[in-house]
Amino acid sequence: MKKCIAAVLESPKRFSIREFSIPKVRSSDLLIKVEMVSICGSDKHLYLGHHSAASFPKILGHEFVGYIEKIGEKAAQTYNLKKSDRVTVEPSRLCFSCEYCLTGTYQMHSPRRSYGVGLTCDKYPYLFGAYSQYIYILSGSKIHKIDKDIPAESASLSSVIGNGIRWVRTKAKLKCSESIAIVGAGAQGLATTIAAKEAGAKPIIVLGISNDYKKFELAKEFGADHVINIEKKDAIEEVKKLNGGKLADVVIECSGNRDAIEMAINLARPRKRIVLVGLTGGKGTKINTDLLINRELKVLGGHGQNWDVEDAVRIINSKRYAIDKIITHKFPLRDVDKAMEFFFQAPPECIRIGLIP
Repeated sequence: MKKCIAAVLESPKRFSIREFSIPKVRSSDLLIKVEMVSICGSDKHLYLGHHSAASFPKILGHEFVGYIEKIGEKAAQTYNLKKSDRVTVEPSRLCFSCEYCLTGTYQMHSPRRSYGVGLTCDKYPYLFGAYSQYIYILSGSKIHKIDKDIPAESASLSSVIGNGIRWVRTKAKLKCSESIAIVGAGAQGLATTIAAKEAGAKPIIVLGISNDYKKFELAKEFGADHVINIEKKDAIEEVKKLNGGKLADVVIECSGNRDAIEMAINLARPRKRIVLVGLTGGKGTKINTDLLINRELKVLGGHGQNWDVEDAVRIINSKRYAIDKIITHKFPLRDVDKAMEFFFQAPPECIRIGLIP
């Protein structure tokens, strides 16, 4: 029987490279040969054991692109796909029966059914994460075709771009020509910049720190009108200066830094919207509730990218943005420990890391 390898998170901070038999594919399912998987920011919390979905043993990896290796007859009909099609798969699956899946918020299904996050690898068919040569895709998944000429780096980030669209369009409901302040210049902030550009935001202001100079360059390439180094300039005064004396209509906080979250609340104009998406890892955050009340601000949490990856794939396939530049470093799967260590070091030149099985 054909074998494959996967990086299994056995316990917090401990990977092992394990061999698995390639499973048979049921009629409603399919098997994908992973081309590339990105190390997501939430993978850090899963790796440390701090994430609410932390459980073991688990194959991480939910941001990936690959080629269909095997597909069941029913799955081929359901998805209109065939062997060798190049696809990306959303992390969350639908059950088609619970309150959340029936109302379109399928990422809220409990318990989590998401690849690389909620599913462990201790039960057949095991391969439920993309830190692997193959990933097994169950029924209820949302699968999107990727053009053959798209860089794998871009294609693997479909859910990341989907996140940006969700924060800007679905959650904040940004209108054309509204101003936006994006706090955090990492992959989520860059995806949000793309989504803001697509939505017609004006101006687009990205805030970060001195080490974000490479990210600032890419933010400008993706459509940011201004970038602010908050270690050198007062964020509130600078946003006002760049936005005609006014604070922002929409603020998206992507960093998860507790001080940045507090700052983000202060960047929003009265009666406008703030979307919080950066995870703190369970650490408490100070929020000035008097400010929320007096300004009548709307604060929204953002989680997942349900019904937004369709547009993300459209943007990726359009090649209007060099999304591949977000993945700055690549490691072979067997070097997953080195890749994760590098990810934690977070040198300024690193934005996202891709693993190649």
